[in-house]
Amino acid sequence: MSQATKPADRAGSGVTCPDCDEPLVFTFKDTSGVGAHKRGDNFNTTPDTDHFVCFSCASAWKQRLSGPVTPDIVGDLAFFVCRHADCGGRLAITHESLAPTDVELTCPRGHGYIVVAAQGGGLALEDD
Repeated sequence: MSQATKPADRAGSGVTCPDCDEPLVFTFKDTSGVGAHKRGDNFNTTPDTDHFVCFSCASAWKQRLSGPVTPDIVGDLAFFVCRHADCGGRLAITHESLAPTDVELTCPRGHGYIVVAAQGGGLALEDD
């Protein structure tokens, strides 16, 4: 991974949350291939969409290329919905930190998660 795509570099890129104006934290990168394929623009295999989270207001956002920052349902499911099969509750931040990898989240039923650095850059959730 190049230095330009490391999460620490993206955190300072100036992308801010449209809801609270706090800096967004880079989580992962993927392609917008399905939509392009549906429009007949061939299938995109080059990652072109950055996904971010705002731990200040517990929201997820995405940005395709240099376009606008828009709500991110995939990111919301990945970072703010409990993964236990019998739950699916909304995760709330129970331990705030300036360092994203020190953030902890818990659902109303008590299932806990920690934010960890993901392989290849970005962030992921793990069971606490």
